[in-house]
Amino acid sequence: MLEEIWGAATGKWGLLAIVLLVSPAARKGIRSVAKEAVKAGMTVGEGVKDLVAEIKDEATDVVAEVKAERKNSDKHEKQHEKQHAGKAHE
Repeated sequence: MLEEIWGAATGKWGLLAIVLLVSPAARKGIRSVAKEAVKAGMTVGEGVKDLVAEIKDEATDVVAEVKAERKNSDKHEKQHEKQHAGKAHE
């Protein structure tokens, strides 16, 4: 058991953890890297959010256009049917 603990402590991740815990300079460096990673992630997230909003707006516009076209098409078909029905009775 002691060997496992020693192995973990002296392995690459164990040594990194010890350096981070002991060295304020290392913690500061890791903090800077972490902040840049968070900034980049936030920038990407905002870009994705904007893109999704644009896609949603476009999809809403397409649906509205299709509904309008179907409504106009239905009106045209009904007028066409009335015209043909009137000619059939003549």
